[in-house]
Amino acid sequence: MADQKKKDEPEISAHEREVQKLKTNLTATRSELNRTVKRELELRDILDRFSAIKPADQKVPKWMRPKKSRKKVDKRATPVLVLSDLHLDEVVDPFELGGVNSYNREIAHARLERVVNATVGTLDHYVTGLQMEGLVVPLLGDVITGEIHEELTKTNEAPVPETIRHWVPHLASALTYLADAFGHVHVPCVDGNHDRTYKKLPSKQRAYSSNAWIIYNWLADLLRDDDRVSFSITPSSEQTMPIYDMNFLLVHGDGFRTAGGVGGIYPSLLKYLLRKQSKYAAQGTPIDHTLMGHWHQLTRGRDFTVNGSLKGYDEYAQDKAFALERPQQAMFLVAPDRGITLEMPIHAE
Repeated sequence: MADQKKKDEPEISAHEREVQKLKTNLTATRSELNRTVKRELELRDILDRFSAIKPADQKVPKWMRPKKSRKKVDKRATPVLVLSDLHLDEVVDPFELGGVNSYNREIAHARLERVVNATVGTLDHYVTGLQMEGLVVPLLGDVITGEIHEELTKTNEAPVPETIRHWVPHLASALTYLADAFGHVHVPCVDGNHDRTYKKLPSKQRAYSSNAWIIYNWLADLLRDDDRVSFSITPSSEQTMPIYDMNFLLVHGDGFRTAGGVGGIYPSLLKYLLRKQSKYAAQGTPIDHTLMGHWHQLTRGRDFTVNGSLKGYDEYAQDKAFALERPQQAMFLVAPDRGITLEMPIHAE
């Protein structure tokens, strides 16, 4: 009977089978296209929200601009807390480092809280007789550790979207706390190399394609109604910032590589600074001091500050036989006519 049924069924030609296959593929393609269009609209809405702060809207707050004091002794000052290389949600295994360091989300929360509290406490207890006009908090990139290496994808506390969702409100809370203590907080931002979304760090649209762009704009959006907090977010990988009569250059610091040897980063760093200073001098904006991160070692020079990190010593540093560096961030005071007067590292543990 089964053989008779097969004989009664009309045979389907190869052409008809091909037509049916194409129709099936067309239906699937249309469904995928609809999903893609829907996702594109969702992403556009997200980008519109995260692009709330436009570079053209940025203005240096009045309290940071040079102004003359009528008093013989000018007691004004502006503290600067450099935040970079927080590497939030990276996991450092203490067993791989012989117990030298450990890092995860819980530890990052504790260290960030300590840095914020220590900034307020240090200036309150050890610096007296000065009128603090506000606090500048440069965010110099690598706020999150990202997934630029396969090992990070496997070991991070969470995927990048969840990391951003978790940490942005906490960063906003930290800035609000600092505004409560200092009255005004200005936050200039540049991206880092770990913030990138591509395997290779791009030169074109570097900031726009960075996870830092989402973090910074989301922070600015959350704090939009707080007049005490201002942001300077730029599509460039660097920006300048005046404090009184000093011009600062803010950059992550991945623009040069160490030459190795006894000199460490110094030979390459000094060449890099010379090129940057020459460029800005030719533009009519001489640079007095450069702030950067990236190198995870708090280093100061006459015209530069390299920041430390919140993460501290890790497996990569151990493999490269780098010197031990405690988790810390740079802080210093800028005074009118005197420039940088006090430099105080803020220890994270």
